[in-house]
Amino acid sequence: MALPPALGQAFRMVAGELGMRSAARLFLRELMAAGGAPLVREARDQLGREFPVLDFIAEQWLAGRAEAPLDPAGVLEALRGVTRLLVVGLEADGLDALAPRLTGVEAGLVTDGGGLDPDFRRVLANYDGLMTAVELSELHRWAGRRSALLTFVYGTDGHAAHVSPSWLRVSGPDVRTQFRSLIGWDILGRPMTVYPRWMVETSPADFSCLVRPPPPGPGAAAAVTSPRAPAPAPARTREAT
Repeated sequence: MALPPALGQAFRMVAGELGMRSAARLFLRELMAAGGAPLVREARDQLGREFPVLDFIAEQWLAGRAEAPLDPAGVLEALRGVTRLLVVGLEADGLDALAPRLTGVEAGLVTDGGGLDPDFRRVLANYDGLMTAVELSELHRWAGRRSALLTFVYGTDGHAAHVSPSWLRVSGPDVRTQFRSLIGWDILGRPMTVYPRWMVETSPADFSCLVRPPPPGPGAAAAVTSPRAPAPAPARTREAT
């Protein structure tokens, strides 16, 4: 079976509204069901350099390696005491696991596509009021002593971490001091193997907490590390409730 025509265009559209990892898993499941490993290998050869997260997931599947599980337990641990959470970047699988468990936490999603063009109204409709849309100009309204920023990390080697371009738009020095925590959720567990197109590089030390996936095996827990010293006390622009 040949690859469907315009597969790359279709993947980019779906990745805009699901996220790169979530879209890659969806597409690769369908390809595996339709043509097995040969079709997945062909998709990787054709699209891998343009979409490095798809390349990474396909490589894991073809090598028979277990995927990093998307367990939100480590994120929830990092959010202890937080009452307001602002998510930067989009991964539907991660948000599906996290959003229903944010008891007592007001959650917002920054409506910046990071180079893609999602319909955020459609994205947020999937969460039935659990998350609200937040424009970049509204960041200061979400700041406070019990507020946190969260973004998805696409692998890190300890020296560099790859994130959505949207993260660099909201995590500058003038913003980071207004939030209690800056949390990175590593959803790949290992660095990508091709040039990380669609991503930008940041330092793991930019995060107050970096949540890594649990190792394979029953009962394993996610690792929550603090790559940098605690941030200064947030500016009292608006106190979170």
